[in-house]
Amino acid sequence: MSDDLTLTFTRTLKASPANVWRCWTEPDLIKQWFTPRPVKTTEVEIDPTPGGTFRTVMVVPDHGTMAGDAGCILVADTDRRLVWTNALGPGFKPNRMGDGPMDFAFTAEILIAQAPNGCTYTATVMHATPEAAQAHKDMRFFDGWGTATTQLEEVAGGL
Repeated sequence: MSDDLTLTFTRTLKASPANVWRCWTEPDLIKQWFTPRPVKTTEVEIDPTPGGTFRTVMVVPDHGTMAGDAGCILVADTDRRLVWTNALGPGFKPNRMGDGPMDFAFTAEILIAQAPNGCTYTATVMHATPEAAQAHKDMRFFDGWGTATTQLEEVAGGL
């Protein structure tokens, strides 16, 4: 999928779909890989069911703590697909978006498929406006999510 609202990439990971799923749905595992080092994920709340919570708190060196409103799980297909958004909160209640640099609405879709020696992993982030997609890209989306995906592979491969 390629348009001015969407950022996406696919990688083959040396980890099973089940272990990648665990890394996306277990708070203690999410903390280990979710943000590119030296950023740290210090809090995670997730209920991987439709309408469930997805919330993280990150500490960014020289910028402090970043914590937004809790997001909402839209789809949770065990070991295959996880979709969540920050535009909605738990129970599908609309979130009020602020005016900070990370306060743009997006929906993230994670696809996991069995592959030889691991899995195919696709991360797609869809934005409401081309400006939001560009802002996310300008924040080094591909470097940040790419680095986090490498960390995910390390954690999932070691389970």
